[in-house]
Amino acid sequence: EAETMLGTSLDILVNNAGVIDGGSIPNTNMKGFDLTISTNLRGAYFLSQEFAKRLVSSGCHGNILNICSSSSLRPAISPYTVSKCGLRGLTLGLAKQLASRGITVNGLAPGPTATPMLMSDGDNNLVNEGVPAGRYATPEEIANMAVVLVSDLSRMVVGDIVYMTGG
Repeated sequence: EAETMLGTSLDILVNNAGVIDGGSIPNTNMKGFDLTISTNLRGAYFLSQEFAKRLVSSGCHGNILNICSSSSLRPAISPYTVSKCGLRGLTLGLAKQLASRGITVNGLAPGPTATPMLMSDGDNNLVNEGVPAGRYATPEEIANMAVVLVSDLSRMVVGDIVYMTGG
């Protein structure tokens, strides 16, 4: 039977955990590598597996949304990019395997976003001249697209990754 919260079936999983640690090739350290892969990829893999099992066994339909990264389009030279490339591939694999079971899987890949991962505490300056839009995305903008991707508006968006990079 499906897990319930306040009497409502859980039918959406958003895999959003993410860390950057471990350096890059040639100075990657194993502790940071393991933390990054475990948080960014292994967690999403096994949460998705458990969520899908519960939906299928209860006959329910639902959505899995993986928060990927535009970094998944770059060469994988750090634990972070390796994990995000893996999450991109996991999104495609889950979508192919679960679509026929009524579970829609997609990814959302933000570019530079005004979060604590990239911004220092209290920094409200959204200017980022490194992207054509000239600024960081806001968490609210990312959240709005996430709502669209798990709603009925996107029923035929399956196994796709929406890139929100500002250009």
